[in-house]
Amino acid sequence: MSTENTAQFIPKRIKPTAEQLAIQTAQKRVVLIDANAGAAKTTTLALRLAESLYRGRLPERTLALVFTQAAKQALKQRLAEIGLAAPIIKRLTIETFDDLARAILRKVEPEVPTSVAAWEELRPYALQALENVSHKYAHRYPLEISTTNTAIAEFLKLQLRTKARLDFHSPDFEYNSIDDNIEMLGMSRTNYLWIREYESMRGADSGEIDFRAPFDATYDLVRLMADDAPLREQLPQFQVIVADELHDLNEASFRLLAMLIRRSNAFFCGAGDKDQVIYTWSGADHRFLRERFNQEFPALARYPLTRSYRYGPELAQAVATFKGKASESALARGTQIELLTYDAADPRACAAQLLGALAQWQAAGNGYGGVAILLRDRDQSVRVETALFQQRIPYCFVEMQSYLCSQEVLMMRGMVAIARKDLHGVKSAQRRADILEALIVFAEIPFTRAELQQAKDDVSTYPELLEGFLDNQLGKSANKDKAALTLAAVDYLRGLDPATPAGDALRHVFDVMKLEQTARRIYVDPDQARVVAKSINGFIAVCGEAGTDLAAFSQWLGDMEDGLADARTPHKVTIACIDHIKGLEYAHVIVPYLAIDEFPRSKAASREEENRFYVAVTRAKERLTLLTPQDPAYRSRYVEAMQIDKAMSSGTRLLRKSQVRADIAGQA
Repeated sequence: MSTENTAQFIPKRIKPTAEQLAIQTAQKRVVLIDANAGAAKTTTLALRLAESLYRGRLPERTLALVFTQAAKQALKQRLAEIGLAAPIIKRLTIETFDDLARAILRKVEPEVPTSVAAWEELRPYALQALENVSHKYAHRYPLEISTTNTAIAEFLKLQLRTKARLDFHSPDFEYNSIDDNIEMLGMSRTNYLWIREYESMRGADSGEIDFRAPFDATYDLVRLMADDAPLREQLPQFQVIVADELHDLNEASFRLLAMLIRRSNAFFCGAGDKDQVIYTWSGADHRFLRERFNQEFPALARYPLTRSYRYGPELAQAVATFKGKASESALARGTQIELLTYDAADPRACAAQLLGALAQWQAAGNGYGGVAILLRDRDQSVRVETALFQQRIPYCFVEMQSYLCSQEVLMMRGMVAIARKDLHGVKSAQRRADILEALIVFAEIPFTRAELQQAKDDVSTYPELLEGFLDNQLGKSANKDKAALTLAAVDYLRGLDPATPAGDALRHVFDVMKLEQTARRIYVDPDQARVVAKSINGFIAVCGEAGTDLAAFSQWLGDMEDGLADARTPHKVTIACIDHIKGLEYAHVIVPYLAIDEFPRSKAASREEENRFYVAVTRAKERLTLLTPQDPAYRSRYVEAMQIDKAMSSGTRLLRKSQVRADIAGQA
C-alpha cells in the first residue's frame, strides 16, 4: 500500500464511516477487522479491496476468500454496488477456501480425483470403509456396526471435524498407541478405526487421492504442503488477500490462509466476529481470531467495525450490554424488542404467545414472509409447527425438515401402522421406506447395507410386508433384549381399542422400548440423543393435546403433511435452527423457549451457547420478540443479560438525537 493515508477509491452509493475509512486506508500489512453482526463486513472488505486496486495492485494478483458460494456472490455484488467495474471484478480471484484448494491441487497432482459433491454420494464409500473395518477388526475388538443413515450421517460429521482440526496430525499421534489416541480424541474405537479406514480408502495416507468430498481439498492441500517448503513455492502468489467470515476458520483453513499470505508477503485484510463462533462441530474456534493470528502475525493491526446497518439503536444497546462490547446502529430507525411471557407449567403456553405475536405483526399490515422463528434445536419445532398448522399459517424451513420427517416420529408412525395394519395409509413410497428404516434404527436390528436397501425397496412397493417382516427380523435379531422390548410394544398396540387416545398409547411405547436410553446408544453426539428424546416426548404430548385416537392417528398426521406440501403461498413464516441462519436477516425474528435448560442448554459449551443466542437476536431488522417464562426463576439468563428496558430507553434517546440532528441538517 502507498504511505499516503488518504483514500484513493471513492465509492458510489455509500459514504464510508470513519471506521470503514480507517480500514480502507490502513497501512499495516496484516489487518484484522473485529466486526459486529450486521456491521457491513463484506462492504468494508470490498472497500479495502477496491482501495488496493486504485493504489496500483493488479486484479490478477488479488484474492478474496470466503466459506460459501452465497458469500462469494455477496462479495461480488458489494464490489459492483460500490462502483468497481464489472471487467475488473471478473479479473479478481474470488473463491471459497475449498474451491481454491482444489484449483491449486489440480496443478500439482498428476490426476484429478473424483469429486463427490453431496454427502448422500459419500454413503457407499462410508459403508465400504465400515465393512472393511468389520472384516479387519471384529475378531479383535467389540465393534458397534450400524449401516443406517443415522450412523452414516454421524460418521461423516465426525470425520469432517477430525480432519478440519487436523486431529490425526498432532506431533505425538503416530507414536501413541491406539488406546491413547482414542482417549485423546474422545471417540469410540469403532469410529476411530472407521475414520482411519475411510481415509486410507480415499488415498489420503498414500497421497494418491481417489475421491474428494466437500472440505477435503483444504485438508489434503495443507497436509501435502505442511512439511514441504519447495512444494509451497508452487502456491499462487497474490499481492492482496481479503477474507470474510473468519469466525468460521478451522485449523486446516487457517493454515492454508497463513501459507498464502507468507508465499508472497501479501497484504491481508480479514473480517470476523468472535461472537459468531458456533460451528465448533466443524472445527471453528474463537482462538483463531483471538490468539492464532497474533501468534502467526504479531505485527498485525486490529480495527473495530461496530456500527450495524441491520438493526436500530435499541437492539444495538441490548447487544452491547449482552456481549460487553461496543455496538452501535448506523440506522435512523428503531428495532423494537418485545418480551412476551408464558406460563412454564403449561406446555402449550409458549406456542400460544408465538401465535399472538404473529397475529399482532399481521394486524399491523405486515406479511408472514418477513418473519423467522429461530429455534435452539429441532425438538422445539414439534410444538411450533403444530401450532402454526392448527391456525393454517403457512411455513417453510431453512436447512431442516418438518418434525413429521424425523426418524423418531417416523418410528412412532410405523409402530402404529404395524399394529393397525394400515401402512397403505402412508401415500408416499419414499415415506414408507423411511418409516421402515426408522423402525430398524430404533429396534437396533443389525442390517447389512444390501439387506437394508432391499427391505426398503420391498416395503415401499408392498406395504403389507412390513408387519411380518419386522416380526421375522426381530425374532432373528442378535440383540434379543431389544427385540423383546420392541415386540412387546407392538403387541401392546395390537391389543388396544382403536378409540384409545394416541398420546397415552405412545407414552406406554416410549416407556416399554426405553427410547431415551435407546437414543443415547444410537447417536454418537449426546446432544443429539437428548434432542431426539425431547422430540419424542414433545410429539407424544401434542398427540394427546390434539385428542386424536389410534384410529385417526395416521389420517391426522397425513393431513398435516399434506397441508405443509400444499401451502403454495410465497409468503411463509420461516422456521430454522439458529446454527443454519448466519448471514441471513429478517424483518421480525421470534426466539421461543427462552427458559432454563432450553436456552442455554445444560452441558452445552457456555461460550458457544452465548454466541448462538447473539447470532439469533442479531438477525432482526425491525422487531425482535423473545418468549420467556413468567416466573423469573425459570427464565434464560440471557433475557436479563440484555437489560431490555434499559436498552429500549437508551436506544430511543439515541434515535431521537439522530433525528434532531437530521432535522437541523435539513434546515441548514
